[in-house]
Amino acid sequence: MALSGRHLRLASDFWSPWVNFQYGNNGSLSMSGIAVDIFATIARQLNFTYVVKVPQDGEWGRGLPNGSFTGLIGLCQRNEADVALGPFAMSWDRYQAVDFSTTIHFDQYGILVPRPKREVDLSGVTKPLSWQVWAALAVTICISIAVGLLMNAFIKYTSNAKRNPDEQPAVDEIQSSWITKVMLTETVVPEPLAAPGRVYLLSWLFAGFIIQAAYSGVLISLLTVPKMNIPVNSLQDLLSHGKIPWLIELGSHIHHTFMKAESGLYKKILKDAVIIKAFGAEREWAREQRFAAIIPITSMKKALSDDYSKTSSCFYYIAREPIVGVPFALAFPKGSDLVQHFNKWLDAQKESGIIDHSIIGETANATACLANPGKEGTKGYMPFSVMDLSGIFLIFVVDSRISFSGMILTSQYRDGKLSFSNHKILHSLQPHQAK
Repeated sequence: MALSGRHLRLASDFWSPWVNFQYGNNGSLSMSGIAVDIFATIARQLNFTYVVKVPQDGEWGRGLPNGSFTGLIGLCQRNEADVALGPFAMSWDRYQAVDFSTTIHFDQYGILVPRPKREVDLSGVTKPLSWQVWAALAVTICISIAVGLLMNAFIKYTSNAKRNPDEQPAVDEIQSSWITKVMLTETVVPEPLAAPGRVYLLSWLFAGFIIQAAYSGVLISLLTVPKMNIPVNSLQDLLSHGKIPWLIELGSHIHHTFMKAESGLYKKILKDAVIIKAFGAEREWAREQRFAAIIPITSMKKALSDDYSKTSSCFYYIAREPIVGVPFALAFPKGSDLVQHFNKWLDAQKESGIIDHSIIGETANATACLANPGKEGTKGYMPFSVMDLSGIFLIFVVDSRISFSGMILTSQYRDGKLSFSNHKILHSLQPHQAK
């Protein structure tokens, strides 16, 4: 075989789901992951052995001003490794230092953001209509009441002017309570008999039907399919929101890209970023502290899949706008004769679908968490909770308190007699009893 008997130096570091490290009690290192399986297959086909080297600085490969590189790319650049597993985002700067294999995967860098928590919204019952509509409705009611009073005055005037003094006035007055009854879908009793009252009531019946239909339809949709505020969907959102800290992996392609920026958004993002070695290794801590992470989407899906597998919960969502898309490949020292041998078997695994199948297998359970916040799972709806209806319950409590107070006052003084025992409070209201 082409590389039979050769012993290669393999540079690698932890990156889930591509490379996972497990250290034994005796300090021995075992590896697993998608890239490890790819490399193991090539080792069997080309019949070579290898030893693993881990960079002391824990970086992937960041260019320095003197032209040298850190991390895994630096090991290949200095010929201290025969192949670096990665896989690495292929960039022009890195290509000046190492040779790359054929592309094994295309990925995008994006933002993994903590899912927003649902908050109690006491004003939720007002959300189906905008404040302008509520204001217009209030003004319209006030105008209608005023018009009704004027019409009543006119009806009384004309009735008194035309009636026989011996006859009782047959006045069909317009009542402002009709508006409340119509809006609350209560029965209007007694019904108006005169034409002005019928036209007045008919107008509000028509308006009330439209408002009720629009309000109830939108309210039901808001409650059954809650719409949560998604604060971050881009780098600019992340910077502007200002409430979510973010992480960047040390020596990654995106880290190097931000470092090259002399001004603008990238420079601002890097300035406030927390730099870590590997998100996969710091995921539990990052989740507890509610950090966002600027990492490749495959790594995001792996995190979502692991979280859902362990807890059946989704702690993150993927921001809608990706940052940059790049191809990923293995790295070799410049002029290495290994590239052509590796490319043959890399192409074979890629074309057979083995690599894509492995990626799907590692991230399969991420599907439930790819939905927008508030729509996790498979139902697409959520049952009502007390918190969802908290605004309605608050209105009910306030209204009941007012009604109860009114009932006490009217019950304590009815027909000039005390119905309840609070004689002292309403004693002054008692009419003078003749003795």
